Amino acid sequence: MIRKFFIGMAVTALATGYIVTTTASAALPTYGEEWQNAETTQQNVSFTDLPSTHWAYNYIAEMVNRKVISGYPDGKFRPNNTITRAEFAKIMVTASGITPKKVNYSSFSDIPATNWASPFVESVKDYMTGYRTADGNYIFNPTAPATREDVAVALVKLKGYDANRLPDQSTIEAMFKDYAGISESAKSYVALAVENGLVSGFQDETFRPQATITRAEATVMLWRAYQYGNDNKEIGGGQTTTNPTPTTPSTPNPTTPGSPAPNTPVDQPSASTPSAKFTVETLVGGSGAGDVDGPVRTAKINQIDSMVVDKSNNVYFLDSQKMKIRKFNSSNGTVETFKTINQDFNWDYKDADGNAKHYDYKNLTPLKLAYNPASNKLYLAAKVSARTIFYDITGGVSVAAYDFDHEEARFVDFIAFPDAESILYGVTGTHESHVYEGRLNQSQVECIASSTSYNALDLSDYYGYAPVAAAHATANNLYVFGRSKMYNLQLFPVKVDMVAEYSDIRFDSVAAYNGKLYMSNAGTVYEMGTGGNMTTFINENDLIYKDGTQIRQMKQMDFDNSGNVIFYDDASKSIRRINL
Repeated sequence: MIRKFFIGMAVTALATGYIVTTTASAALPTYGEEWQNAETTQQNVSFTDLPSTHWAYNYIAEMVNRKVISGYPDGKFRPNNTITRAEFAKIMVTASGITPKKVNYSSFSDIPATNWASPFVESVKDYMTGYRTADGNYIFNPTAPATREDVAVALVKLKGYDANRLPDQSTIEAMFKDYAGISESAKSYVALAVENGLVSGFQDETFRPQATITRAEATVMLWRAYQYGNDNKEIGGGQTTTNPTPTTPSTPNPTTPGSPAPNTPVDQPSASTPSAKFTVETLVGGSGAGDVDGPVRTAKINQIDSMVVDKSNNVYFLDSQKMKIRKFNSSNGTVETFKTINQDFNWDYKDADGNAKHYDYKNLTPLKLAYNPASNKLYLAAKVSARTIFYDITGGVSVAAYDFDHEEARFVDFIAFPDAESILYGVTGTHESHVYEGRLNQSQVECIASSTSYNALDLSDYYGYAPVAAAHATANNLYVFGRSKMYNLQLFPVKVDMVAEYSDIRFDSVAAYNGKLYMSNAGTVYEMGTGGNMTTFINENDLIYKDGTQIRQMKQMDFDNSGNVIFYDDASKSIRRINL
């Protein structure tokens, strides 16, 4: 038998215009506690279908008297009617004191700006999860019944409990027999709701996450949200805080303020830019690992070893384990297998002496995807029989560039395109880094720079791991970031300068966008210009999770054509977006 917990009810007294509460106990609630009648000062309301003996009478009476929720013109409250998502949005706005947002446009394709619910839905869109359809539209489902899971997530977000930490899900796993039925993205929120006394489940030790809720149940859950926890708020106005308070960034301030001088190492990024709130949502995946194509609601991701976004916001990703390149098609909201690495990747070639060479796809190791915005072409870098080959995979499959004369590359660290016809890329060899330059016309590349010590263009990793690196190129310069160092490689004549070095920071991914470099660490993204000065671009404390899943690591990162961050989250097997 699972141990049952109890929580002391907050003693509530009415004062002029607001509710005064004591601090709630930290113990977990008893099963079914949320459905017991409230110990409040007696309230009176008159509805023909709501006797004073009804289990939720006192909750409903108090909320009606505070004009959070109302009855119907025929004198009924209809406590057992199912409440819709739009209706819950309205009473949540009223209860929290949020000012409804009247807008001239709608964030959701199924709610016109002229709809009665639009101001309420727009006000709670950061708390109540929307849905991405197969055709790419974002909908709210206003007439769909609200579920217990929906409401638990919304209330936890509203109260800001998810701002600083993740709860122990083992608590609700032990408490609820139907734990597996809670959506993966909602489990942390449900755990927080239980920890803070907002919900308790039922006497049969279930939570019933997908069960619809009635008007009476919704009223009770809102009442509890404003009576329990460490940030009890006033009902129906007052000084209500609806967003989590940003915390101080965890990254230390730089030891050397301002932009570093060329070749001058610096220890930490500069202080954050002014904070703003950014929402995070899932584009595809998040329902477990798998190799499943189709609409985003059913598609699954096995793994992503490299990822790029084209100018139409399509996301291409490499699964080297499955030997395929897959595509998230943004125009119709589906995932498809774009290329399978098969005999199409075979290549017959004659060397300088006229000897025939055959390179077979069975000996191919895919390494990295690259997208050239100047030509709108997609490339795959691979090792075939220990040789580096770049395939143009935009339409069919053809060889664009290759390297047969130099040592075998363990990793392709970065790829950059100065123009539509040229390529620059870096590789890790045996304890050394090399930069190659070439044309994308089925010709051989040439090595233009190498590290002969750990002081010049060093991106290599002694322990054999691929460096987290990226670069962007101009006609005259290549700007490279890898292993916490930023280099400026002048192309004509070749000259390499280390611009900056950042110590004691481990980055999860690096990307280039619009002439700048971006690095991620957990949910924080840093920005670096050509001078090497690194500033905080996105602070993870300023993120609001529409999809309910906190960022632990951005394993791959890129940008769409609106400047939003697209990233791969391996923990949830999903491609997600930070909306800027």
